[in-house]
Amino acid sequence: MDDSPQPFALWVPPGYSPKKSWPLVVALHGSDADHRMIPEECFRIHERGFDERVILLSPFGRGDVDWRWMGEADLWDAVNWVRKRYRVDLRRQYLTGLSLGGYAAWRMAAERPLYWAAIAPVCGGGPVAAVAAMKRVPVWCVHGRHDPVVPVQRSRELVSELRRLKGKVRYDELGDGGHDAWRSLYDPQREGDSLVDWFLQFRCGAAPAPVKKPLRKELFNDLFGERVIVCCPASTLIPREADQLRQEAERIARFQFGEDLRIRSGKLLVKSDEELTEADAKSANLLFIGRTDNHSWMRRVEKRLKVRHVDGRLVFQRETMLGKTWAAATVQRSPWSRSRLLGILTYQQRGQIAGLAARFIGAEPAVGDSTLVDTKNGKMVRGGGG
Repeated sequence: MDDSPQPFALWVPPGYSPKKSWPLVVALHGSDADHRMIPEECFRIHERGFDERVILLSPFGRGDVDWRWMGEADLWDAVNWVRKRYRVDLRRQYLTGLSLGGYAAWRMAAERPLYWAAIAPVCGGGPVAAVAAMKRVPVWCVHGRHDPVVPVQRSRELVSELRRLKGKVRYDELGDGGHDAWRSLYDPQREGDSLVDWFLQFRCGAAPAPVKKPLRKELFNDLFGERVIVCCPASTLIPREADQLRQEAERIARFQFGEDLRIRSGKLLVKSDEELTEADAKSANLLFIGRTDNHSWMRRVEKRLKVRHVDGRLVFQRETMLGKTWAAATVQRSPWSRSRLLGILTYQQRGQIAGLAARFIGAEPAVGDSTLVDTKNGKMVRGGGG
């Protein structure tokens, strides 16, 4: 993603031998935690019942980016690293996660139902409509009835929908449980079968192909699931404008859009339009922040862009917008590589630069591939597919 080293934890059974294939369990941490599954040592690998039968991988996921974008990209890099170096039974790959990781487990199973033989989300949640895609994926869901962080209703809704669809679902609602419901599921002394016992009942019908990157969803944030370079003008004719653009580009590089959405390891690449090379343009997604009249690379391809400036006015998808309060975000196929994406963040006046990225990248729900905002009132005038 950005040439930074990213950690993960891997537990390999002492009796591992490449003479046979081994099931792989992938475990996803919660917020304010890491690949060691802290705080509170809630996933002490050697004590939690992950015995001689499985390999256990716990990625980092960049911290608190919801296991999306660069966090998900690092997850797949870690999984593929393991698959290249150890003999993994590709029909027996399992996914579990707690809290933030529980949400991710639901989502990743819905997005790639043929990849996981079974999943075990703990105190998570997600959109009810998404589970229709994963009704054939066995699920063991655990949630504390009195969870003060993630309401138990989040799991109840998903479990109810899976049962309606006649999916394979097991649900443990802990009557005296709070947010630490993972302690019950990951307890090696638990009564009844362990999580590994349950996982190993299930296999995929066929070995899934390796996943190299997150799915593209026709959204602006698709840019951040792959290698990306943020590029801003080295200089402009307006005093302080170039400095403001560089500051906003650096903010994007750290993905800091509030306490709940931030990279805690590494930093995306930032270059000026003078530093960017043809090799960069061919090897990475690009995010240009600026205007077609101050960014040299935008100017080179301005007639091919979904948004540009003509005679001081913003032209959005061929329509000239009146007024000076517009800001826009678009993403499209890169002119320099058919397999890469080009994103544009642009504005009308220098005063709109501060906080520009937060309007689009930190937006909830995520914006589509072409989005126009009136910065005077914050109203999204156009959004979604372009």
